[in-house]
Amino acid sequence: MKKFKITNFDTPRGADELIVYTQGERTKTNAYGIEAVVVDGRVAVYGSNNNFIPAGAFVVSGHGAAALFIKEEITLGCKVSINDGFIEVEKDERSKMLECDVLRKEILERFEVRKAAEPNLDTSEIEMLLERSVVLAQEERFDEAKDVLEELFYLSALSKENEVRAVWIRPLEKSVEEVEATVRKFKELGFNIMLVETNYGGYANARKCERDILPIRKEFADTDFDVIEEFIRAGKKYGVEMHAWVEDFFFGVEGHGCKIMELHPELIARTKDGGHLVDAYKTFIFLNPASEAVHELLVELYRDLLDKYDFDGIQLDYIRYPVIYTVDNSAGFEPETIAEFLADTGIDVRTIESTSSEEWAKFNRWRADKVTSYVKRIVELVGEYKAKGRDIKLSTAVFGDPVDAINKKCQDWLFWTKQGWLDFISPMAYLNDAKDVGREVAHMVENYGEVPNVAGIAPMYNHLPVIESTKQVEECRKAGAVGVAFFAAASFTEVQIDKLKKGVFRK
Repeated sequence: MKKFKITNFDTPRGADELIVYTQGERTKTNAYGIEAVVVDGRVAVYGSNNNFIPAGAFVVSGHGAAALFIKEEITLGCKVSINDGFIEVEKDERSKMLECDVLRKEILERFEVRKAAEPNLDTSEIEMLLERSVVLAQEERFDEAKDVLEELFYLSALSKENEVRAVWIRPLEKSVEEVEATVRKFKELGFNIMLVETNYGGYANARKCERDILPIRKEFADTDFDVIEEFIRAGKKYGVEMHAWVEDFFFGVEGHGCKIMELHPELIARTKDGGHLVDAYKTFIFLNPASEAVHELLVELYRDLLDKYDFDGIQLDYIRYPVIYTVDNSAGFEPETIAEFLADTGIDVRTIESTSSEEWAKFNRWRADKVTSYVKRIVELVGEYKAKGRDIKLSTAVFGDPVDAINKKCQDWLFWTKQGWLDFISPMAYLNDAKDVGREVAHMVENYGEVPNVAGIAPMYNHLPVIESTKQVEECRKAGAVGVAFFAAASFTEVQIDKLKKGVFRK
């Protein structure tokens, strides 16, 4: 028996919460969680979000830690009950048998597809394992049967050639040998792009680009080792493109010695009360995206980066404002921003009280245009290098819904794609359910397909079961993505690598 504390009943689902829904037509939840519909004490529907709530039944809905519990402990057919403020889960023999039966049926269908694609496929190992799974189930050794069936799930996967396989990496390797081992590991998995972080939290990973506002990361401070240079060298050796992953307006972390706060506080994004802790864990320090001085600073940084390192591309991340929740908890109240917006529109942003007002919508649009003007500067910068014969790809990590991106982050990535500025985009579909990932990516490909979509996924970072990586890759392919980008390299395990090699990344 497994159990998890219920946060509440029939309320909106928050971070790490487990909500039980009994009222209404649907749960009305977003895609950042996972659900199970319980009818007559057993799970009748498993997966996705915003599920129907059948009469007399209930839906278990989780985000974060609660979503992980649902992913790991709840399966189709298992017994779920509510007891003393907890959800209690029991996988009895009936539910385990059902799980194996459903999985075996799916695998047989998957193998028919693979055999059609590979007429000369040797099926001897597959047939042996299928027979083994049946025998184990007949002996009611369902846990062992499931393990065999999951192995067959990987073997039944199609492997696609000529797709983009990318990974974000925060480089903490301390030697040439460690860097080479990392690059070789991903090359053997068929990865062809590594998005290497060049700065984070106010510190540089790129030794040649160290400066007063961006000192070298503490891990590299007492050595001459240049981890970025070594990644580029290893990339050329193994045929893996190295792209600079830069975190534009996110420039520091509170409490970690962000030098720009001391040296240039006038460049920091400010809230209405003059504060700066406005995003993520309420510790992420942002530069002011509307400031021309900030644009100049970043263009100078990236020119230096491209001059001193032979990168194959550059990916812009955090090209946005901090997430907008309320007027009081939003950036954009810097003195120069207030004055410029007033001069341009006649609106004093300090008088706006609601994010649903027409004035606030104008302010969002104005700020989004400022971010776009910065992106145009980077496009022009990359164009300078292309004009000299250097093939540098430009890409962005973005949020999936373009309307949400403007309203909540002042990020107009749809305009950038329509201008032909980007070589690819990586929507961050960091969701728990593979079907939800597929739906989000398909929506982008179908409606905003002006530029190739390299779908960003994070199954291991979200601590999902190993099999979910395969499922998410397959859903991204079905959705029309040209490839996937995994967040992040540090989350890969040897088991993960083994299963991808056996399945979707076999070729």
